[in-house]
Amino acid sequence: MRVAVVSTYPPRPCGIATFTQDLRRAMLEADGSTEVCVAAITSGAGQDPAPEVALTLRQHSRTDHMRAADALNDLGVDVVLLEHEFGIYGGESGQWVLDLVGRLEVPSVVTLHTVLGRPSALQSFVLAELCHQAAQVTVFTETARGLLTAAGLAAPDRVSVVNHGAPVQLRSAGAGSARRVGKRLPELDGHPGRTVLSTFGLLSAGKGIETAIRALPPVVRRHPELLYVVAGRTHPEVAHLEGERYRESLERLVDELGLSGHVLFVDRFLTDDEVQHLLGRTEVFLTPYRSEEQVVSGVLTFALAAGCPVISTPYRYAADLLSSGAGLLVPFDDPGSIAEAVGLLLDEPERREAMAEQAHTIGASHTWPEVGRGMLETLGRACERPAPAVAAPSSLGHGVLQLEAPGQDLPLAHLRTLVEPGGMVQHANGLDPDRSTGYCVDDLARLAMVATATVDRGAGDPWLRTALRRSLVFLGEAWDVPTGGMHNFRAVDGSWLDRPHHGDHVGRAVWALGEVVAAAPDRWSRSTARALLASVLACPVPSEHLRPQAFALLGLARLPQRDAAVEALSTTWAGALAAAYRRHRSQEWRWFEDHLTYDNARLPQALLATAGRTGDPVLLAIGLESLDWYAAQCGLGTGPLRLVGNEWRRRPAGEQPSSRARPGSDERDEGDEQPLDAAALVEAFVEAYLVTGDEEHLTRARWALGWFHGRNRLGLPVVDEESGGCHDGLGANGLNANEGAESTLAYLQASLALGRARKPRRQSATA
Repeated sequence: MRVAVVSTYPPRPCGIATFTQDLRRAMLEADGSTEVCVAAITSGAGQDPAPEVALTLRQHSRTDHMRAADALNDLGVDVVLLEHEFGIYGGESGQWVLDLVGRLEVPSVVTLHTVLGRPSALQSFVLAELCHQAAQVTVFTETARGLLTAAGLAAPDRVSVVNHGAPVQLRSAGAGSARRVGKRLPELDGHPGRTVLSTFGLLSAGKGIETAIRALPPVVRRHPELLYVVAGRTHPEVAHLEGERYRESLERLVDELGLSGHVLFVDRFLTDDEVQHLLGRTEVFLTPYRSEEQVVSGVLTFALAAGCPVISTPYRYAADLLSSGAGLLVPFDDPGSIAEAVGLLLDEPERREAMAEQAHTIGASHTWPEVGRGMLETLGRACERPAPAVAAPSSLGHGVLQLEAPGQDLPLAHLRTLVEPGGMVQHANGLDPDRSTGYCVDDLARLAMVATATVDRGAGDPWLRTALRRSLVFLGEAWDVPTGGMHNFRAVDGSWLDRPHHGDHVGRAVWALGEVVAAAPDRWSRSTARALLASVLACPVPSEHLRPQAFALLGLARLPQRDAAVEALSTTWAGALAAAYRRHRSQEWRWFEDHLTYDNARLPQALLATAGRTGDPVLLAIGLESLDWYAAQCGLGTGPLRLVGNEWRRRPAGEQPSSRARPGSDERDEGDEQPLDAAALVEAFVEAYLVTGDEEHLTRARWALGWFHGRNRLGLPVVDEESGGCHDGLGANGLNANEGAESTLAYLQASLALGRARKPRRQSATA
């Protein structure tokens, strides 16, 4: 095998860098025919890379992440191994790693150094996408494997446990032995005959060293020979942000407690020989870490391999490794418990020796040769598994999604050209995305619905699953909890272009979230959508706006379960629509407002969907009457469909013309006809069919869909049958050149609605 490892790497001082160097060496020793090169993640300008580093990528350059993928593809490797921790890749929550893995043309294996029990939505999204793209995922313990699979972030058959390794020579160090090694730790040479407690590794506040120091005074009174060695430099990222503040606070604490003769700080990164010497002198090893989430610890692995009894807080890795008796677990942030545990082990040498033996037993399965062999087996399985479909957008022109009805192929190529890691480009010059137009919530909400409906259908599955999750992250980032509003417009650089507010985009977000909760194929998407929906509904759409209410009603109607608060909102919004209809209805004007504007058919569709859910005959009657009247205004069934243009159609003064004499059928120019209105008409009639079971509604839905394919006043197809791109409007003499997100998604939504219309949801008598 030819393997490339993406990770931090020495000389960068980082625990994962050292791990990667050791793992590479172990794989080479396990199989001499294996080739392993490194793509090293750097924090900026630094020292010259090691010879095995084939390329470098700067952590804070998104372009570097993408170029690294292209370079890895050109290297001709068989498999790429990514070491993952959120903080070593660029972007918020390290999300730029997705730019890298999304462009790989070979299988990937991901090793997760962090598996959080309570991740943020973005962290969860990043992990889910990494695991979805990977042929195999490795973690360090069964607990981590259980967390990952229980959260629905990875399939159980693709997750395996490969232990953290430790040098073989540590097993001969022997706890409490002062055996001579190649390079001793000189700071210890000045302290012969001391009883050594130790902690080593990069320093940061989460390590809980202050808790261990506070535990020392009562132990020192009984064991005045005690020396606590704290070895390791401050974590470089911590030092960059706050300097040596944490180390200095520890030094002040030592002075305050009168422990200057009992605590030794070694302010540097230890070599393997120095670690061996330190552990050989250590009677009890301490890891007083403060976070339960930690699922791996190299220093704990090293200590167990050296046969050191351990006292630790119960973070997940320690709880797993110490469960068989190699140490004692104490509560988080509890100096008294640490003092008691240290005293117990120092006073009972037999118990300490028993723990040392158990530590050696555990260490036998955590040596680097064992780990190297295990990782090569995992990489071999990955090479046997086909890589995910991640071809570039330009190569997808012939990809289509097979619909079950009405016998139509759904092209998806243009959709993919518009979808990016940060969002979905609003507009396009023909089929070329115009990234200067940025992204918006309206489009990401529509994308979430299209992806939910298609993610498990043939050609669309791999990348639409990613699109669904990206949409949910985008919606979550747009929602502003303090103001109870939502941003809508975002630049491609990630900056919001408007203040949080209410509007159509909030209603569309509710609609999309309801669809995802009801029908998304994966647990992560459903749970993320459910949580965001609950937050948005706590600050509901203002009741004076009809379309946001209609969009939101469509989302609530899809929910598989609704509580009393949601039922109350649904009743309120449906009641507001019905009241507006009664205020404006006359014999000749059967509509909710004094004008026909945009997305018109969504108003009756919302009442039909609610009636289908509740069985309310009044809502059903209003929905059917208003939909029939509006369809007649567009000439549906009497010739080419003519939609209300984007300059809108207003109710004439005085008594209105008969609905049989269709307004707009003369030569008046009402502006461009828009695809979203054709799509709304299709979906409204599908809704009517699902509620009533009347096949005539399905026939009218198919007729409305024909507008996209040339059954319009110009006889021009509005959608590109090969790419799926849809023109933004039908003008007086031709088509709008923009084939943007809104119109492309409108066509896909309409087509998918017909594909789902196979049987009625419920039977209701029409009024």
